[in-house]
Amino acid sequence: MRKLALHIVLFLLVFGTAHVWAQGMDEPEMESSALGIPKEPGWKHPSYRGWESLSVPGLIATYYDLDRDNKLDYMVIRKVIRKASTEETTIEQAIEIAKFDNLSVYFSHPVMFFANRNPLFYCKGVDPRRNCTDIWVDIAEDGLNGNEELYSLATPSLGVR
Repeated sequence: MRKLALHIVLFLLVFGTAHVWAQGMDEPEMESSALGIPKEPGWKHPSYRGWESLSVPGLIATYYDLDRDNKLDYMVIRKVIRKASTEETTIEQAIEIAKFDNLSVYFSHPVMFFANRNPLFYCKGVDPRRNCTDIWVDIAEDGLNGNEELYSLATPSLGVR
């Protein structure tokens, strides 16, 4: 039993997430939007550095080191749509569910998270405390297409709540 648990933990540490149908999976080059927002490279890209469930319930952050200098410099934040128990749902089932619903799936134990395919927030300039220098919000969560807005807590736009 311990060996099985150890193998599962090692698998999750090595493979962490499976962004099913996530941005950047098919295109290794990194483009920027007209606003200067880099396209998310995806979890298979060498700049991928992991993910975490944020202290704000219902949000997951994915981290990247775009210039590969061993410092995080890019983060995207997605909304969690639903959760599932790893004891009730296999990895294969989770991947099929995510493909069918056009979502990303994040594996951990004892919970796996299903999140929107496209991020809600794009963050450039991530400091050691994981705060962002520049942050954009994509209310429609429809990917980088020019409708993203620079986000500021001081002057939020009407579309942001």
